[in-house]
Formats: sequence, structure tokens, C-alpha cells
Amino acid sequence: MSELTYEYTDLRSRLETFEWDNTWIEHSENENAARLLHIGDSISVGTRGIGTGMGKVLFDNFGTSRAVDNPYFKGAIHNFAAQLTKRNAVIFNNGLHGWHLDDETEYAEYYEDMVKFLIEEFKGIPLYIVLTTHVRDEERDLRVKKRNEAATAVANKYGLEIIDLYSASASDPNFLSGDGVHLTADGYKALAETIIESISKNI
Repeated sequence: MSELTYEYTDLRSRLETFEWDNTWIEHSENENAARLLHIGDSISVGTRGIGTGMGKVLFDNFGTSRAVDNPYFKGAIHNFAAQLTKRNAVIFNNGLHGWHLDDETEYAEYYEDMVKFLIEEFKGIPLYIVLTTHVRDEERDLRVKKRNEAATAVANKYGLEIIDLYSASASDPNFLSGDGVHLTADGYKALAETIIESISKNI
């Protein structure tokens, strides 16, 4: 996933050095297939094709470098999602971007605000909170864990189920690729399997 950037330094600006969106709708003509929308990052982009290839659910994707405090994030999701409204589930994670945000306060507040938006935007569709994946850098991984704690607290507050991709990604050291952030094919397969199992009652 080298074409999708990851900010290794903690910039203080809202925007990263490179900002990107990667959006995808699988077989838009197929209105009868089970379908999920994964709002995530480059990890969701890497999981999409493998997940769809398992043949149980179509993985649509809104992958982005936008942080939860990006003022244009909600509008971008709204415009993308309006193209196709039938979905069996929406799953959301955002923890590998926006390193300018303090993990326990700023990140937690903006994350909760985004979740409230998603609950309203996708009313009637099951929404799942996805825990952010493991990274090799120990200091950054500690921050990921803090962000996952914040995400878990929000999920509990609003009665949302959790998909634990952190544990799935950390279960085998060979799942991480050479850059220490993105995954190998086997790693993405493990994530896709975890997602499908977690939402199985809705597909």
C-alpha cells in the first residue's frame, strides 16, 4: 500500500503532508448482495479486495488520510454514501491519522462527535466500531492503544459492537509488512475474516 501515505512524524497541523481519499463501490449494479461500508484508512483499502473475494459480503470502502477533526470529513462521507443506500453494516475506524491530536482528550472528543454523525447518517443500519490495527513502532503503538481505549469507551456509551482488528493484526508478527504499518496478504486476510465473523448476523 505504498501509494497511500502514512505520517511517521507528529505534525501539529490538521493536514498531513499528503492528503488522500480512496473510495470504492463493489459491483454497484448488484442490489441484492450483502454489502458493508468500511470507513477507514489504508488498512481498509488493503482489506477490501480480499474481503470481497471471500464471497460472503461486498466490501465497499471509504479510505482516507483525514483525521477525525477534519472539517470536510463528514461532508465527504455523506456525498460518497448517498450514491448507494442499501447496506447491511457500516464499520468505522480512524486511528492511524491525526497525530496532532492528544489521544485522551482531543482525539476522544472528535472521535465521539464523528460517531454521533455516523449514527445519524446511517440511521437504521448497524454501525460497528473497529479498533485500529497494531503498528511496529512501540511509541506509536502505545498511542494506538490509547485511541482504541477511547473508541471502546464511545462504543460502550452508544451501545455499539466492536470489531477488534488490533488483536487480529497483532496475533502474528508476520502479519506486518516491512514498513511496520501496513499488512501482508495473510494479515489482510485475517482482518477480513475477523470483520466477516463480527458482522455475520447482519449478512
